[in-house]
Amino acid sequence: MRNHHYALGATLMLALVFPWTLAAAADLNAPIDMQAVQLQPQEQNGIRYLQGGIGQDEANALRKTTGYDLHVELSTGPEGKFQSGASVDIQNAQGEPVLSVQDVGPLLYVQLPPGQYTVIGQAEGSTVRQQTTVNGTAPVTVNLNWR
Repeated sequence: MRNHHYALGATLMLALVFPWTLAAAADLNAPIDMQAVQLQPQEQNGIRYLQGGIGQDEANALRKTTGYDLHVELSTGPEGKFQSGASVDIQNAQGEPVLSVQDVGPLLYVQLPPGQYTVIGQAEGSTVRQQTTVNGTAPVTVNLNWR
């Protein structure tokens, strides 16, 4: 019984810290109005990417898209509200720019070769960064949050 309380407590804590993640995951099976979806694959320096996620239909459509190794989710505040309009730069392990996109969000999906990367987001006058490793077998998610 004690373990059940710990699991329940951990679940509630995650729900408080990341409500947008849990709510979005719950809606993945909802029907998608494709007229509300305006996702267009783009390419820069040979790197393909999709960005968007404005509205639940577009966010769900993007989350169901396969073939992208890096999923970047942009949020703001302790409640994790979606953030759009950010600038995102991705650098390889040598610090060289791989991708630079403006007015992004709240979701950015990128096709990258396996390797180590630094994802840098700029919004609301501040910068957040996170290092990640793309292994080529399963997508990796980077959550950039401006608190």
